[in-house]
Amino acid sequence: MPTLDAAQLPDRGTVIVRGGYVLTLDDALGDLPGGEVVIRDGTIEAVRDPRAATGVAVGPSSMPDDATVVDATGCVVLPGFVDTHWHLWNSILRGLIGDGERAYFPVKNRLAPFLTAHDTEVSARLALAEATWAGITTLNDWDHNLRAPEYADANARAITASGLRARYSYGNADKLDPGRHMDLDDVLRFRDEWVGDASEGRISLGVALRGPVRTEPAVCRDEWDFARANGLPITMHCGGRRDEGGRYCELASMGAQGMLGPDVQIVHAVHATPAEIDLLATTGTHISLSPLTEYRSMGIPPLGDLLAAGIPVSLSIDTLAIPTTADMLLQMNVTLSVERARSARQDLTPRRMVRMATLDGARDLGLDDRIGSLTPGKRADVIAVRVDGLGSAPAVDPVATMVLCGRASDVDLVIADGRILKQDGRLTATDARAVTDEASATLADLVRRAGWDVPLGVAADRPVVSAG
Repeated sequence: MPTLDAAQLPDRGTVIVRGGYVLTLDDALGDLPGGEVVIRDGTIEAVRDPRAATGVAVGPSSMPDDATVVDATGCVVLPGFVDTHWHLWNSILRGLIGDGERAYFPVKNRLAPFLTAHDTEVSARLALAEATWAGITTLNDWDHNLRAPEYADANARAITASGLRARYSYGNADKLDPGRHMDLDDVLRFRDEWVGDASEGRISLGVALRGPVRTEPAVCRDEWDFARANGLPITMHCGGRRDEGGRYCELASMGAQGMLGPDVQIVHAVHATPAEIDLLATTGTHISLSPLTEYRSMGIPPLGDLLAAGIPVSLSIDTLAIPTTADMLLQMNVTLSVERARSARQDLTPRRMVRMATLDGARDLGLDDRIGSLTPGKRADVIAVRVDGLGSAPAVDPVATMVLCGRASDVDLVIADGRILKQDGRLTATDARAVTDEASATLADLVRRAGWDVPLGVAADRPVVSAG
């Protein structure tokens, strides 16, 4: 049984986040301007408005003398962001990718076979540190370059050490032969070793399947049946453009075969037809969108149409390699603006975008009983975003201002599972320079091992670390 690699994480205790505009995402509690959130031992104990005559309160009011009080004046206090599809393993490729021969897929396909488990762990640490910085407290680690069991363990070590919460979507090696099964035995081994006490319950498990377009029929059916027999949620890419037969998917055929349903998350599906949208809605299938990467190479997702059909939709970073940044506020802003231009819909609001990035993401990952809203009894994944500085003030509508003007650098406080991981805009448990230096050095080492003579800029100047 692995041991928890979280020695550098802050202790949990009692924390009171006070004075901010509390956006609970709980319909019964609503918004509490000047409210406070009380956290004890990793659980939200109370949410209240101390200024109200009768008080809006849930939970006891007595506080220990050693409680940590965080002044969130000038901030929106809300649940941590939830990312539902993120390839942590290739984060170190950021900056190497551009256009033509340096586009995402040529670079990924060239370097994926050379990544070691150590490289994967370094890459995951980079993404997880950036997630923490940006207020993303839960994510779906979508691993489609899982070359051996030790690669899965490398991801799990990085997640447990980060203090964040994740679903690990166990996949396969990049470009695995369509006639070969993923390592089904190791999926169960991983569940036995990492889902539970070894990760403080912060890691759950799903499977990232290739689906009918990318596997032979018998293999596809075996993997789908395995997932459902073991109660494992399924995620599958439906990327690219419809005329890219090797990448897109046949949703109608999947529906006819009973492959869709509430246990299935389809990623992208940018070119879903009205009939396919109806099918996704009827079957209760989820959609994860990654607009900032989709706009670059796939198209504009019909977000408003998906929501109008009642399809559960969530947001994701996808990959840092494209290159992009782990900024959920930027993702919400751009997505809202583009959808307004595409459809002229006025019912898609900044507040609706926040729900997609928090509670809807938690529901997509089956975690909404634990996270996604500031509801007493849920785990304490809480962030505070400044809206009182240059670039955002005056914040007449704090929620709209946060979505339309905020950036990751405005995330002032991050509490994940009751631990303060960022405070006063500074990471508390992660040396950001050490993480970025290690990522740069690892990338330089990787391209050398791959025999690729390519200029790396500052990455080449970092000290080289062992490939492990």
